[in-house]
Amino acid sequence: MNFWKDKVFLKQVLLLSIPIALQNLITSILNIFDQLMVGWLPQNADNCLSAVLLSNQIVFIYQIVLFAACNTANIFVAQYSAGGKKERIPRVVGFLLLIGSVICLAGTTLCAGASQFVIDLFDPNPDYAYLAGGFLGVVAYSFIPMAFSTMLNFMMRGIKRMKVGITANVIAVACNICLNYLFMFGGLGIEPMGFMGAAYGTIISRIIEFLIMFGGCIICRYPILASPKVMFSSERKFVGQYFKMFFPILCNEVFWVLSTTMFLYVYDKLPSSEVALAAMNIAQRVDKIISVIMLGIGCASGIIIGNVIGEGDRAKVMDYSKKCLSFAIFTGVLIGLMTFVSAFFAPSLFTEVSAAAKATARNLLFLYAATAVLRNIAFMAVIGILRSGGDTTFCMISETLAIWFVSIPLVFFGG
Repeated sequence: MNFWKDKVFLKQVLLLSIPIALQNLITSILNIFDQLMVGWLPQNADNCLSAVLLSNQIVFIYQIVLFAACNTANIFVAQYSAGGKKERIPRVVGFLLLIGSVICLAGTTLCAGASQFVIDLFDPNPDYAYLAGGFLGVVAYSFIPMAFSTMLNFMMRGIKRMKVGITANVIAVACNICLNYLFMFGGLGIEPMGFMGAAYGTIISRIIEFLIMFGGCIICRYPILASPKVMFSSERKFVGQYFKMFFPILCNEVFWVLSTTMFLYVYDKLPSSEVALAAMNIAQRVDKIISVIMLGIGCASGIIIGNVIGEGDRAKVMDYSKKCLSFAIFTGVLIGLMTFVSAFFAPSLFTEVSAAAKATARNLLFLYAATAVLRNIAFMAVIGILRSGGDTTFCMISETLAIWFVSIPLVFFGG
């Protein structure tokens, strides 16, 4: 635990990780309020939660592809920011906007135009398959503002400017909670829409979030935006370097998210699948709120390691990497304890969900608590250290082998 003695390292990690964790906490709170409201619906709460989980899995796949593109660009921005090459940052942002636009158009067109086909790929229970298809068809329109706000958010993290992003997140979450409740349960002259109201609330809040982020970047004059001529003039060398790092990250994330899709396929085939999926939805939402610590520390460490690499100090890179791993063990224990405690009360907040789903969610949270330290170390090694150092291929190979040759066979065997 030698990281306690290095006040400079500790200060850098905390100053970056707290805002990043806060951003993820805000998003997680938004997600769990969405699920809570669905869990308050007087009819078919288990089926509605299952439908939202299935449609959100598609949203998650879209986000993972988008995050892979943003994470790759963020590595370059962090290195350029510390290496005295800030004039290159707008070019990175411009190239990311092009990549993100392609991802955005593809995801929106597919999920809005063929939502039921996409949901049916899971071969879900007919009781909630139609509900999931309808929800995905509407929420897909939030992909457009989500893409551009996510790209701006990652770039602001890379230059260590996060006030605008946090402000936008807070306002968007407040709007989403209010709009979701209004649309789902009715009021102010609006007829109640049931769980579909959450989709409409998400679209409007995502638009608000993007407008605040874009306006904030312009007002604050962050060095991530420039004239179109400058932003869209990337060099061939950079493009080659970008894709050399991007494809392993993309494959890694896609293989991982496909593995979670395989898990859902197994859960959907179990007896009383609506109970299993509802429990999974509850447990994941609670886990994501607590795991913002993991996300904050891991992402902050990645930026710091990237900065040190940009400075060219190899010895400092190795020293900081070891301290990051030690810090991951400490925070992993903290995450595990918090998850364990949450298992005793969090599932009960979903008042209209069946007792069986609540009990299963509680057991899942106990399992998340038991594996917290190991998950945190792995996240730090991949996101915080190896990717920042450019070793994205090893990350892809090691994670893919572990998931597809160990996790998935065990899930199918156990299920």
